[in-house]
Amino acid sequence: MSLKTHAKALSGSAQTIFTVPQGAEGTAHNILCTGAGDLTLQYFHAATGDTHTIFSGKTVTDEIALEKSFNFESGDKLIASGAGLTIFASIYYVGSNASTAVLPYGPGPQELVAGDMNAGYFGEVPASELYSGDRLAFELAVTEGVLQNSDAGWLKFARDGKVLFIAKQTFMHSVTWDHLYARGIVYGTDDDGKAPRGTPVNQRTVVEHGGNKFVVRLMTGAVADPFPESDSLFFTDDMYQMDIGGGSEWNDLMYRVCTDVPSDPSVDGMAADRHGGPQIGDNWASFPASSLNIGSGNGRNTWCQEQSDSSSTLRVARGGGDVAYFNRGNAAYTHSNLGWRPVLELIPSH
Repeated sequence: MSLKTHAKALSGSAQTIFTVPQGAEGTAHNILCTGAGDLTLQYFHAATGDTHTIFSGKTVTDEIALEKSFNFESGDKLIASGAGLTIFASIYYVGSNASTAVLPYGPGPQELVAGDMNAGYFGEVPASELYSGDRLAFELAVTEGVLQNSDAGWLKFARDGKVLFIAKQTFMHSVTWDHLYARGIVYGTDDDGKAPRGTPVNQRTVVEHGGNKFVVRLMTGAVADPFPESDSLFFTDDMYQMDIGGGSEWNDLMYRVCTDVPSDPSVDGMAADRHGGPQIGDNWASFPASSLNIGSGNGRNTWCQEQSDSSSTLRVARGGGDVAYFNRGNAAYTHSNLGWRPVLELIPSH
C-alpha cells in the first residue's frame, strides 16, 4: 500500500488531479479544498468511459473537507476546476503498480512553502527521490568535466506556472558551455536554440524518472538574450543600476533562497562591477551561499543560457563571487570555476 497526497492550485478549466496507474487501485479517504471560489469535482471511470459529477459550482469560502470515501480503479481520474481554490487529495494505492502513482508536482513536497505558482518555493528534494549528479550526467553523456557534489539534491521552485528542479550545487566543474550545448541541454526548446554554436543540436532533451518526465536545460541568468554587454555601465561600479539579471531565473529564484540579499553594492558588500541587479521580494529560504556552491569552490560560476551582444562567443555565468555576481565566459573555455547546475523542468502528466 502506498499513500500519496496530490495537491494542485485550480483554475477555471478542468484539470486532472491524479490518474490511477495501470495495475493499481486507489481509495481517497481525505479530499480537502481550500480558498474561495466555486468548486466543480468530477471523476472519470475508465472502464466505461463515463465522467461523473460529484459537485458542480459548489461555493467554497474558506475550506471544505469531503467526508465520503471514493474508490478508484485502474485508469480512473479525479478532475476538478475552480479559480482561487487549491485541492489536496490523499489516496491510498494498492496493487502491482501502487508505487508508480505520479504526483502532479513531481517528486518532493507538493505544497508551496512560499510564493505562488508564478514564483514560489516548495523546498528541497533529496537526490534519492530524483537524480544524483553522477546518474544524470551518465544518462545525458555529459563527460567533459569533473563530477562533484553528486548527492547535493535539488531545490524545487514554481515559475510561470511550471515546476522547476534546480540542482542545489553544481554537479560538474571544468565543463564548457559548448559541451552542454552539444548534448542538447542548454535551452530546453524543440529547435536548435536561441544562439547555436558549432553543429546545431536540437535542445529539447527529456529524461524520465519515477513516472515523471523532465526537460533538461540551463537556467536563465540575464535580462535578455543577448544581454547588453555594450551598455556603458557594464563592468563599472554602477553596474547594479543596469539590473542586467532582472527577470532571470537566477535573480528571481536563487536570490530568494540565499542568505545574502543583493541591493545597492555600496551597502550589500557584493562586487560592484559584477553586480547582476537588486533582489525583488523577500527570501523564501536562507541557505548560506557556500551551501549553494556560490562564491566559493569549484564550479562556483554557473553556466546560463544567454550570449553577449558584444561577442557571440561569450555566455553568462552567475554566482562566481557572490549570489549577485554576473560574469560571462568564452563558451569553449574550460576552467575549474565554471560549472554545470542543471534545471529539470517538469512536463505535466496531463
